[in-house]
Amino acid sequence: MKIEPAKKQRIIRNVILSLFIFLEPVALMYTSFLISGQRPWEKKAQKEVNTKSLTTKTDSNNGGND
Repeated sequence: MKIEPAKKQRIIRNVILSLFIFLEPVALMYTSFLISGQRPWEKKAQKEVNTKSLTTKTDSNNGGND
């Protein structure tokens, strides 16, 4: 089945537009992190480490009063 040239051009244009719309937020987020130097994924890892150390300290203090 042969596709009409106008329809083929419209499909190609829509595919390119869809890819642009999909990739634009990712590219903008990457660029903003690159410019600002922020790394939120590292802050999350630090919070998890701090939470675990606080939990360990709390558990060892609570067990001695029985």
